[in-house]
Amino acid sequence: MSLPHQDLHVLVVDDDLTTNRMLQGILVRGGFRVSSAFTAADALTRVAANSPDLILLDVNLPDGNGLDVCRQFREGSRSAHIPILFISSDDEVSTKVKGFEAGAVDYIPKPFAGEEVLARVGTQLRLKRAYESLAELQAERIQRLASAQEMLMPQPSDFPDARFQICLNQVISAGGDFYDVMPVGQQIVDYVVADASGHDLASSFWTASLKSLLSTYADPASSPREVLRSINGTLCRILPQDVFFTVIYARLNRHTGKLMLVNAGHPPAVIVGPGRAEPLVVRQEGDIIGAFPDVAFDCAELSVRRGDRLVLCSDGLIELHGDWQAGQRKLTEVCHAHREAPLAEMVQSVVREITCGARVEDDIVLMGVEV
Repeated sequence: MSLPHQDLHVLVVDDDLTTNRMLQGILVRGGFRVSSAFTAADALTRVAANSPDLILLDVNLPDGNGLDVCRQFREGSRSAHIPILFISSDDEVSTKVKGFEAGAVDYIPKPFAGEEVLARVGTQLRLKRAYESLAELQAERIQRLASAQEMLMPQPSDFPDARFQICLNQVISAGGDFYDVMPVGQQIVDYVVADASGHDLASSFWTASLKSLLSTYADPASSPREVLRSINGTLCRILPQDVFFTVIYARLNRHTGKLMLVNAGHPPAVIVGPGRAEPLVVRQEGDIIGAFPDVAFDCAELSVRRGDRLVLCSDGLIELHGDWQAGQRKLTEVCHAHREAPLAEMVQSVVREITCGARVEDDIVLMGVEV
């Protein structure tokens, strides 16, 4: 079988010169670009320098075991998805099984026929191409979903009078963390940060439901507590059993200088400002949203003054270093340290300082609001 694809690169790894050259000839006649290696060390070096599309690998090499080499390829970030076919005179079932366990996709016994080699190589390359096409399609879908999700969440330029800045980092482009900013009256703005349970794509679909419900229920005649209770009643009817939201809901009335906070199982709000010698952490109790028909939330009403800053975040930021309390202290300290910087700079600096050196595995939202 001939595959006229000169762009497809196959690496042949076999210490026997005759076998190596024979395989090269078969593959070149089949339309492939071919390179060769005769040792394990040479193979590792070549793959590191120029990843091939497929590897034909001998089980026994003069400086190592092909099974171990295969495992090393599987552990490498650049070589993990390269199809590896073993070629060996060892036709024992146990050896074949070990080869598949090491990560090979096929096993060709010696002596081999050229037609069989081309058929097996061609099959694995077609499977690889199909997998890559599927991965690209999924990436496109995720990107479209992420773009749609971003459209649900306003940017600071959309509501300049709301005076907020945002940092949103999503682990898989579209995630379960969500925020919203809703002017509900003259000089009255609602700010929401929410987190859907789970770290997969499914959780991102429910944020659209939350957005829709917020748009329906949020108005100056309904308090944040009443809004969350109404949303909870609807979500309890539609969410799957293992899906729920944590939410922090702030309503800022700049006319009166009053801030109302309701917390539904979410990290507490932090208030800092140039005129505050110490930061204020508003600790509240509250049930999660969408899990129980009867819910209760603490509601705090605070006086704030011009220059104060309200900071709302998701738990991905405070759980980075393992301990919730330590993470909350860290967030509070860093926010207080950057309280005099311009708001946009403060928000970015806080996230950058807290995430520095940490392995980020959860979505992160940090919202800063200038009173």
